[in-house]
Amino acid sequence: MHALAYVLYFASFYLAFESTATKHWTRLRIVHVLVPVQKQQASASFPSRMAKKPRSRKQHFSVALCTADFLDAIERSIHTGHSLRAAVNDALPVLPAHMQVHFQNLALHCRIGAPLEEVLMSSSVSDVPDDVVFGLQAIVAASAGGVGTRYALERASWVLRERHSVSEERRLQSAQALFSARILSWLPLAFGSMMVATNANVRNVLFTTPVGFLCCGVGAVLNFVGRWWMKKLAHRKIDAATSAFIDFIDLLVVLLKSGNSTQRSFHAMSQWSQPIVRTAATEILATSETHTRFVDALPLLINYFGTGATGVVNALAASERDGLPLAPLLERLSHEAHSERRRIAQEDAAKLPIRLSFPLVVCVLPSFVTLTIVPILVGALSSLTLS
Repeated sequence: MHALAYVLYFASFYLAFESTATKHWTRLRIVHVLVPVQKQQASASFPSRMAKKPRSRKQHFSVALCTADFLDAIERSIHTGHSLRAAVNDALPVLPAHMQVHFQNLALHCRIGAPLEEVLMSSSVSDVPDDVVFGLQAIVAASAGGVGTRYALERASWVLRERHSVSEERRLQSAQALFSARILSWLPLAFGSMMVATNANVRNVLFTTPVGFLCCGVGAVLNFVGRWWMKKLAHRKIDAATSAFIDFIDLLVVLLKSGNSTQRSFHAMSQWSQPIVRTAATEILATSETHTRFVDALPLLINYFGTGATGVVNALAASERDGLPLAPLLERLSHEAHSERRRIAQEDAAKLPIRLSFPLVVCVLPSFVTLTIVPILVGALSSLTLS
C-alpha cells in the first residue's frame, strides 16, 4: 500500500506539471536542437529552398513584435523610394502566415487605390488584436504623405516594442507568484490522492458514503473555481480609461509625427480611433465649431480621461496658443505615456500576490479541507464507533 501511495503521490504531481513542462522543454529542444539540425540538412540538400524561408522562426514572436517588424519593413521600403501603398504589399511577406490575415484587407485597398481609412471603419477591425489595430492606424496616419511618413511609422514601431517590453516585464515580475499559487492549487488533489491510497477509512468514507460523495464534489468544484479565479486575476487588464488615455497619446504622437496639425489629428481620431477616444475627439471638435475655440475645448479631455490628462491639455494648449515648437511636446507626451504604462504594470505585478490570496483562502483552502481533513475525521470517528 505504501508503494501504491507513493505512485499516486508522484502521479498527481506529474499531472500538475506535465503540460507546462512538456511544452517548455519541447519548445527549447525544437529551437536549440532540432531546428539547427534541420536547417543544416536542408541547406546541404536544398540550398534554394532555405533561401525562401529566412523568417520561419518569427512565428514564435508576439503580435506586437510582428507588427513592429512589419512597420519597419514598410519604412525601409519607403526609404528606398517606394510609395506607401507599394511598400505595404512588398512588406506583407515579412509577417507570419497567421498574422497576414489581419493585413490582407489593407493590402487589397493599397492595390486597388481605395481610401485606407475604410480599413479602420470596417466592422472586421473589432476582431483584430489591439496591437494590430494600432499598426493599421499608424499606416493610415502615414498615408497623408509628406516627409513625416517615415517618422510616423518609426514612432509606431517603437511604441509597439515598448508595449511588448512592458508586458514581458509584468509577466516576469508576476511569474513567481503565479507559480506558487498553481502549486498550492494542486496540493489538495495530491494529498487527497495520497490519503486515498494509504488510508482505508478515507477510501470507505469517500467512495461509499454520502458524506464522501459530497466532499469529493465540493472539493473538486472549489479547486476548479479557485484555479479559474487565479487565471482570471493573472490576465486582468488595467483600467479601461487609463489604457485608453495612453493609447490616445500614442496615436496623437503618431499623427503629429506624420505631419498633421493638432486639429487635423483630432479630426482623424474622431473617425477611426477607439470608442472612448473617438467620443472625446468628436465632442471637442463639435464644441470648437459651435461654442468656443479649439484650444479652449481641449480641457474636455479631463472629463473622459481624468486628471491625468491635465499635463497633455496644458502642453497642447501652449503649442496652439503660443506657437511653441512641437518637438519638445512630442517628447514630453511620449515620456508621460510610457512612464505611466510602465508604472501601472509594475503596480499591477506587485499587487498580484495579494489578489491571488483571495482565491487561495476562499476556494483552495476549503478544497484542501473537504478533500483531506473532513474524510480523515469522518473515517476516524467511524472507526471509533465500530470499535
